[in-house]
Amino acid sequence: MEEDAKKYRFEKMPVPQAVAALAVPAIVSRAVTISYNLADTFFVGRLGNPYMVAAVSLVSL
Repeated sequence: MEEDAKKYRFEKMPVPQAVAALAVPAIVSRAVTISYNLADTFFVGRLGNPYMVAAVSLVSL
């Protein structure tokens, strides 16, 4: 069943619909990751050490 859905998505589905079906989950997961990174940076920033904030920012890339 899943193989049929994958085959349909790549062979017969209209291109804009297929791109949306593949891109939306990636966009949502990236948005969640960005929100976690922002929260981490905020709480580390409250410690008052700019080196810690820089470290969190570099690791979050």
